[in-house]
Amino acid sequence: MSKINIPELLAPAGSMEALKAAVNAGADAIYLSGKRFGARQFAQNFSSVELEKALEYAHLRGVKVYVTVNTLIKETELSRVADYLVQLYSWGADAVIVQDLGVAQLAHELVPDLDLHCSTQMTIHNPPGVIWAANNGFQRVILAREMSLEDIEAVTSQLSRKIELEVFAHGAICYSYSGQCLLSSFIGGRSGNRGMCAQPCRKNYQLILAKTDKYGKYKNHQEIPLKDHYLLSTRDLAIYSHLDRIAKAPVDSIKIEGRMRPPEYVASVVKVYRKALDRIARGKWKPREEELSTLKMCFNRGLTKGWILGADNQQMMGRNRPGNRGLYLGKVVDYHKHDQKTIINIKSIVRPEKGDGILFKQSDEKSEEDDLWGTVIDHYPEIRKGKLFLKLHKPVKVGSEVYITRRKALIDKAQEMVNNPHLPQKTPLNLEIRWNSELVPIIKVDVVEPSLGNMEVKYKADFAMEKAKKQPLSDDAIINQLRKTGGTPFIIRDIQMDYPGNLFTSLGNLNHLRRQILEKVQGKILNTYQPSSDEIECAKKHLSTFKKDFIIESKKTTEKRKMMKLEEENKKPLQKQLHHPTILTVYVDSISSLEAVLEAGCGKIYFQPKIKNSEYDNGFNNGFNCSKLDVNYEIYFENMALLLKEASSLAQTYKADLVWKWPDITNNNYIKGATRLLRNLPEKTIFGVMVGGLGALWALNDGFDSVKVYGSGALNIWNHLTVDELSPYLESFTLSPELSQEELKKVILNSSDLPSHEFEFLVQGNMEAMVSEDCLSCIVKDKKLSRESLEDPQYQFLGIKDPKNRIFPVEIDDECRTHVLNSVELCLIDYLPLLLKLGFDSLVIDSREKPADYAKKMFSLYQTALESSIHGDPHQDNKLHNLKKRVKKISNGGITTGNFFRGVEES
Repeated sequence: MSKINIPELLAPAGSMEALKAAVNAGADAIYLSGKRFGARQFAQNFSSVELEKALEYAHLRGVKVYVTVNTLIKETELSRVADYLVQLYSWGADAVIVQDLGVAQLAHELVPDLDLHCSTQMTIHNPPGVIWAANNGFQRVILAREMSLEDIEAVTSQLSRKIELEVFAHGAICYSYSGQCLLSSFIGGRSGNRGMCAQPCRKNYQLILAKTDKYGKYKNHQEIPLKDHYLLSTRDLAIYSHLDRIAKAPVDSIKIEGRMRPPEYVASVVKVYRKALDRIARGKWKPREEELSTLKMCFNRGLTKGWILGADNQQMMGRNRPGNRGLYLGKVVDYHKHDQKTIINIKSIVRPEKGDGILFKQSDEKSEEDDLWGTVIDHYPEIRKGKLFLKLHKPVKVGSEVYITRRKALIDKAQEMVNNPHLPQKTPLNLEIRWNSELVPIIKVDVVEPSLGNMEVKYKADFAMEKAKKQPLSDDAIINQLRKTGGTPFIIRDIQMDYPGNLFTSLGNLNHLRRQILEKVQGKILNTYQPSSDEIECAKKHLSTFKKDFIIESKKTTEKRKMMKLEEENKKPLQKQLHHPTILTVYVDSISSLEAVLEAGCGKIYFQPKIKNSEYDNGFNNGFNCSKLDVNYEIYFENMALLLKEASSLAQTYKADLVWKWPDITNNNYIKGATRLLRNLPEKTIFGVMVGGLGALWALNDGFDSVKVYGSGALNIWNHLTVDELSPYLESFTLSPELSQEELKKVILNSSDLPSHEFEFLVQGNMEAMVSEDCLSCIVKDKKLSRESLEDPQYQFLGIKDPKNRIFPVEIDDECRTHVLNSVELCLIDYLPLLLKLGFDSLVIDSREKPADYAKKMFSLYQTALESSIHGDPHQDNKLHNLKKRVKKISNGGITTGNFFRGVEES
């Protein structure tokens, strides 16, 4: 039987107590965050002092620590992040987890020996994305939760150099692809990309269907009757029952999510997975019901095996409610009103105990939220013949389901792991002791910790023993004194002595000797994790150089601003200030919209063809009753080729540039089909390709030198270092819609000395807020809608309505993914003069999923505004104000300036 390479067990820590819980429960590594730059800003997190202590605590027990610096970073924060990276390096952090490509570049420059892990926020979801990371200095990729095990196995066959793969094993799941969710940011300025997510996916929504007018505005909407209303709420991931499949896969680390969870949760979950992995290593794997019950009692929203193991929509989603389900205990079979005694038929192997929390879910006509109530068992429960007898202070309906949501015994056990100094995991030591001719003890210590290699420490005592005059010390007396490691992180496993006998020294000397040995071992262990003083000094020099350059760049930026202000005061027309004219471009997804904007005079179009429901339909289910199907990509791209050729012919007729826009999420099959098609397209069919993912970017880096590549906003470009990092691959950069105009200005100005590039910015449209592998339209299937909506083709609008009556458009793409758009349209038409001054080369209207009339009308309105802004129309303000009114009339849900002025909340 071949040996299984057991993956690392990686645990979360949002506090020092949680870290101790994880270490003592058997984690191989911990991930945590400082007070800033981490993607869980609402966790307690670690101060600088606490972080140093956390590193020491874990390292002395052979446990690695990965620090998250996985938020997107603004220009003004780069200097502080640089300081932080050097600090983490000097403290001996085992790796840094990053999302921002600019931060990655900074780390490579300042601390090249510090391991870098790609955060799941980088949205690496296909093999080319992993290959990109392997070729760009990363040691590990935390894969998107949406990748299947088959995709992961396919990665290893394509890698030319080793890179570690990490997957999520347990915990909460985001509805959207991580790194691509802007819903919280758009609603209230709390960005998930800054660790500030307000979790709007856990709110209740109504699914609605509506008619649309010729501009795509919804009207006469009706709610689709559904039993469940938490439409975006996922279950919690738990691969426990299938852990052997993951252990046998090319996975280097399995990750438990939960930096917001208490230490008790961390301890209990880690302990379950530790025991399971150890059994797999011994070849004795079988899931245990009691361990699965423990996981359910810790916290769960319903458990799923996840996308990684092929779960479908129904298995992934917990749309009935977003809260903790607990462990199913049984049903109420009787209630005695006179003595308030409730009788529950127990169906679980777990028996409730005093101090446990239980939840009653009553069945009636009310909403599910009203049907839930809980209590704590405040007495020793009576259990007879499989039935639980409880006295409750509230009547309960017969038939109500009962769940254990809090297990006091688990909490007590977990707290003992944290607080009892004799329980924590300790590093074992073997001692060999001999005495030299001067009777001085000479000690050799072997540190028995695989993660530290063969570590040996030698120590010569600073005292000599003497010949005993009365009572010599026995072997056992010396051994017993040296074994007393107390609250230290060590345990003496074995002591071998070559004791000459008949010697004496005070117990104080032996205690002193033990302390000196353990201090020596502790120092050597910590030194193995920390860089040398020369290496730290080198990093500090790199930091100093960076800061000097940063200050110089800042001065240049200030000078450029002064020049811009002077030009503005001189009232020069903007066309004379700009190096080349800013153009207006449009995203379209249909031939009819493409033709409409070409007729309106658009010279550059980003075409993302939607084949479903077009004349080139690939055979997917039409309308809203689609289902997740195995896509025949061969047929799909045959039809795509026909569509692109037709689009190209139209663009060439109007002498316009046609850029093929790929979806921002591109699985491996899509990339294979798209690159194959690209190779076979006749020359000059398209002007270039726009991509939104690192995998797609890398796929076009091999053999497509003549293809111009454009970056979409999904690449999350927040600073000039990210621009620099991507500049070898891209012709243009779409800056993040989360940035304010002041922040955008800084990125553009600080990028002015970089190689030739162009900047784009979205100015109009319902911005994409989420993209998910879930297919919301599937739940419309078999629902009773009005005859009107079933027969009237004008009912083309699908959306979700929140409790504040905001309606978010929902689009289903060709691969049945759900795209949730912002409830109001971004509109910056009256700020075009400002956008021109910022230095944008291209301003973009997103008219995907809109009728041709919308695309044409919106382009014409913005083109008028652009010409007025460029030429310095004396009546510009009034003109732009009137144009804005016309834009608002055809915009879905109203208009907003989005984050253009407010930016996002500071973390």
